[in-house]
Amino acid sequence: MTNGYVWGIFVADGTAIFPNFFPIGIYTTCELAMNEVNALPRDHNYQVLRMPLNKSFAYLHKKSGKLVGMDAIHHEHFHFKDES
Repeated sequence: MTNGYVWGIFVADGTAIFPNFFPIGIYTTCELAMNEVNALPRDHNYQVLRMPLNKSFAYLHKKSGKLVGMDAIHHEHFHFKDES
């Protein structure tokens, strides 16, 4: 693995409920992940996330303690479905 993280491709739906995406591929480099994103059908939106290995990146709400997101994750959005 490269520098202790992997690159994941996720299909993103339009809901506001977390999580609103699901994984479709995990890659060892950004280049491999981006090549795959560019080859995917354009009828969905995608996210590419750089995720650390052996480290939790859960973001918990400080008052309620509920899982509400991800912390310190680099991600990029690809809104292909929204293209005209």
